[in-house]
Amino acid sequence: MDDYRAGLSAAGFELVKIVDSGKDLNAYAKVENQSGCCSPAMDGGACCTPPTDASTLHEDLSELLNKYNVNEVAASVQVYAIKPKTA
Repeated sequence: MDDYRAGLSAAGFELVKIVDSGKDLNAYAKVENQSGCCSPAMDGGACCTPPTDASTLHEDLSELLNKYNVNEVAASVQVYAIKPKTA
């Protein structure tokens, strides 16, 4: 979080506040009829194009999500910051 905050500050943001939402990122591995990033409800599978190997990508994502506890290496956060106008 400190590196992320430092990066935002270096980009000119002020009053940076990062709040861990506490969301369970492993939930993505538990959604039925969903392959990786695309849900069946998405029209056209926008996240699946243009890669022609989308099914391989989804299989790989699914395997990783089932094998590892994503919460140990990633977080769902909300970021609040202000970027002042430049003259």
